[in-house]
Amino acid sequence: MKMVRFVQVARPVAIALTAVAMLAACAPDVAPKYRIPDRLGFNFRWSAEPGVGLTTDAAIIARAFMESAFISYETHHIDSDRPEPNEYSYPGYERAYPRLGADEMVIGGITMAGLGPDGVVGTFYAHMLEVKTVESAQPQTAQDSPPEWQATMCVWVDALDLNFKPNNELTANTHTAEAGYYPFMNYGSGPHESGTGRTVRLTMQQPPAGRQGRLSSGEGSARYPTTNVFGEWKITKANMTDSGPGAGADSGGAVNICADRLDNPVPSELRNRDYQAKSDVPAPTLDPYPGWPAHQ
Repeated sequence: MKMVRFVQVARPVAIALTAVAMLAACAPDVAPKYRIPDRLGFNFRWSAEPGVGLTTDAAIIARAFMESAFISYETHHIDSDRPEPNEYSYPGYERAYPRLGADEMVIGGITMAGLGPDGVVGTFYAHMLEVKTVESAQPQTAQDSPPEWQATMCVWVDALDLNFKPNNELTANTHTAEAGYYPFMNYGSGPHESGTGRTVRLTMQQPPAGRQGRLSSGEGSARYPTTNVFGEWKITKANMTDSGPGAGADSGGAVNICADRLDNPVPSELRNRDYQAKSDVPAPTLDPYPGWPAHQ
């Protein structure tokens, strides 16, 4: 008769092996991916001038920066008009963000009307006017730094709504608004100019040859990217004008060329709305375009 030999494992070792097996079974296959905060239910919808591609390398970086800047601004925890990186920024935004100082973008006059909204819905419209390399006064050689790029775009927040649900414990003391949807405030400097576009100008540094470039195809059905788009691209300057037609306090002297464009993509009924006017129906949330690769 064949003998079967049993080997007893010491109890501490057996417990340790069991714990390792349980951890392995529970561990995720991949690291958690980024997702946009649930209360931000709006989509970004881009268009472009003829001949300007939205999925070229520099345009993808410009789009990713503008989208993440607005998300970062709407979710920051401090009283600041600068869209500084936080836990809700797109992956890679912190590395790509301009150095602290005068080259940072200021997003002034876009507020939540003090309502403490439960969500933001609707459509953030943006239009790419130009993406080009920066001309250098010096001859370029193979040893020179890679070219800088400039992107100029128009952005509109007129088609965004705040979803406001008053807190019964706070309403009596701090709020007079009723539950419903309220338009974003979009104020310029001086006399308040509402319902107009703003001009955003970016200067971007392309990574040197052999370094990590943009990491996304920049199109797809997803509302936002879940992985780093920027690679080693850097935003060296960023500026957003006020919403008025002139050069406002926050524009760095640059004129707002997007103030009253005839090709404004925002539906006419959503422009120049009174931010105190409540609606029971939210502004439409259109599909993102060109979007980002589908989430895996």
